[in-house]
Amino acid sequence: MSLTDDLRSAPPGLHGTSEFWGLAWEALSFIERTVQPGMATLETGAGASTIVFAARGAEHEAVTPSPGEADRILAECERRAISTERVTFRIGSSADVLRDWQSRPLDFVLVDGAHAFPYPTLDWWYLAPHLKVGGLMLLDDAYMPPVAAVVDHLRDSRAWRLEEPVSFRTAVARKLAEEVPDGEWKGERVAGRMNFRYLPPRRRAVAAVRQRVFSTRVGLRAVEIVRPYISRSGGRAG
Repeated sequence: MSLTDDLRSAPPGLHGTSEFWGLAWEALSFIERTVQPGMATLETGAGASTIVFAARGAEHEAVTPSPGEADRILAECERRAISTERVTFRIGSSADVLRDWQSRPLDFVLVDGAHAFPYPTLDWWYLAPHLKVGGLMLLDDAYMPPVAAVVDHLRDSRAWRLEEPVSFRTAVARKLAEEVPDGEWKGERVAGRMNFRYLPPRRRAVAAVRQRVFSTRVGLRAVEIVRPYISRSGGRAG
């Protein structure tokens, strides 16, 4: 059994409640398959993904504003006999931590911290120059306008290539070259309403309808009711 499957079968409470949320399981599995020992990795946000980065032997940094969250992740790693000697937690808002971060070349970046504007843009802005050419950046909840703005830019940039998405809400971008964004707007479509333009066309309609339905007050209440019964087979990790 993979670590992702193991986490999925018995989701740990890492965020201060019994609720288990975060990356889609497909995205977590992608990290487990892709990250290799010794890779330089960083994520904004922390959770089950941090456990997977640690288990894969990455030289990993996790940026989270919650010391308690870091403590719970460390405790879960200890319970699972996963070494955390190569994991460093940076406690604070990513906007503050990354501004003063002692940079290093990165192989793999996960952007999954604060999702309100301008945090996803700031996470990308601070981290993109330090991602190696050929490296990967995952952007979770890519349908949300503040994240979609970054994804839209990456789609239009010659310095990046959007790869096959690893879940219905997780975009993957590969860095092809160094980039200094042009200071002038040339009419590019950036963000706007909730969108799933990073998905193949046939998957967009299904994803859009599903997310819009479950983003309503009634839909959110329905998810809250059924989540305990589907947590072992649902689409989210944490």
